[in-house]
Amino acid sequence: MPVILIDANIEGQGACIWMRLRSSAWSDFTSGLDVTFQTFREVGLEQASTDDAVWRFCQAHGYYLLTSNRNEDSEDALEATIRRERTPASLPVFTLSLPDRVYYGPSFLERVVEKLFDYLLDAQNIRGTERLYLP
Repeated sequence: MPVILIDANIEGQGACIWMRLRSSAWSDFTSGLDVTFQTFREVGLEQASTDDAVWRFCQAHGYYLLTSNRNEDSEDALEATIRRERTPASLPVFTLSLPDRVYYGPSFLERVVEKLFDYLLDAQNIRGTERLYLP
């Protein structure tokens, strides 16, 4: 069962993607793969959790992280953590390239969902990659 943890800074975008996954067009696929989306609150993480803590939490629990975060401003930044701690077995981070477009670009949202399913269907072959961009 793939669990996707929505980063605190894109909960609205994550909810929009989740609604599309549960729509009639994608619901059979979503249930067939048993995909779920979770928020920080639902998994017991603080909104202000550091990037490195979130990444380690996801790896420990087998969750994919959905984020728009691409910075490497400090040692505990997500990009720095991935580069330092990634192993061949690590789950990738799904990164929304243009997060606000999911709100007003229906075709963009559709491409995000399609790409997400492409990645999930290839789950064994995407381990160990750093980031995978949506779309």
